[in-house]
Amino acid sequence: MSSSSAVQSNLSGQITEKLSRTNYVMWRTQITPQLRGAGLFGYVDGTMPEPTRLLVSKDKDGKESSEPNPLHPIWVKEDQQVLGYLLNNLTKEVLITVTAVTTAHALWTTLAGMFSSQSLSRVNNIRTALINAQKGTQSGLADDLAAAGKPIQDDELISYLLHGLDMDYQPLVSALDARVTPVSLDELYTMLSYFDRRV
Repeated sequence: MSSSSAVQSNLSGQITEKLSRTNYVMWRTQITPQLRGAGLFGYVDGTMPEPTRLLVSKDKDGKESSEPNPLHPIWVKEDQQVLGYLLNNLTKEVLITVTAVTTAHALWTTLAGMFSSQSLSRVNNIRTALINAQKGTQSGLADDLAAAGKPIQDDELISYLLHGLDMDYQPLVSALDARVTPVSLDELYTMLSYFDRRV
């Protein structure tokens, strides 16, 4: 089997979501194992750089000569297949922004640059929403943070949950404040459920 058909068969795995303007972290999470599993991640992270086009050598008299590097066309072919795989997993709205990109590494770097500031802004917006959230909406926001690449720790989520409770839950909050050992997230959900049934 030729190396190019090996690349195609190694990248046959499907991902569930093409890259859009809002799902970069989830897309990267799906696409990275496909590339790593195929042994092709080096094309996107730059650890498999493009070999020189020509091999230069000197004879015993010091005269230089050059000949085509046989590794160069193989690298170009495989890089273009990786690039094609990535492009096939972009939505049209993202694809039109990267039409001038010609290598897999350049595409990977461009996409990371495009979406890193957007991801940071989204994380900040979700955190603000968490601070202002009412009971019942925090766990969905925590899932959004995880999808944006910034999972929230359980103790932090517990603080947001307790902060979002209204005055009806004051007896429960006071009891939790008096505890010596911190409450786990599962325990808190159980206590809230039990409290809701009693009230």
